[in-house]
Amino acid sequence: MTGGDKTKTLKNKTLLGASKTSKYADFTHEEVDPPICINLPVCGHSFGPGSQPFIPMVKISNHKLDFKPCGPYESVYQTVTLSNSSDTPVIFKVLQDSTKTFNAFPSLGLIPGKSFALITYEFSPKTARFFNFASQVVFNNSSANLQTIHLQGCAYSPQIAFPQDRLFFPPIYSGVSQH
Repeated sequence: MTGGDKTKTLKNKTLLGASKTSKYADFTHEEVDPPICINLPVCGHSFGPGSQPFIPMVKISNHKLDFKPCGPYESVYQTVTLSNSSDTPVIFKVLQDSTKTFNAFPSLGLIPGKSFALITYEFSPKTARFFNFASQVVFNNSSANLQTIHLQGCAYSPQIAFPQDRLFFPPIYSGVSQH
């Protein structure tokens, strides 16, 4: 090996060592968490304290929702339409059920003028029985502008009882077996 070959080998080793100590080398060996995106519902107005905001002109498509029966820890859904017939936007907020049997999505929103918004209600019972709840929707942050949607649903728990210890299947049920 000549003197020039030794220099070339040393330079390659130096270059490889330098690339490992770059400012990005620490991040390639660690796990980096992605950023978290958060949607914050924020709304404001220019009305002074105690003043009357615009009276909302909102119609709800259905004031009574009957949910299909389901079992405990299952969910069924119904949707209502909030229609704003005025030119001014309307803020709405759905007061939630404290038992979490009925949930509204979204529970807070803005309906632009001459437009509509959809609210989806979830019925998710924890026990098998009949449920009834009055969901209140507040418009423009004023308790004077309140509308109610009546929600009701029934949760079942299947039960089967046989009067005898044996079952008889007629011969037309081919392939059926008794266990």
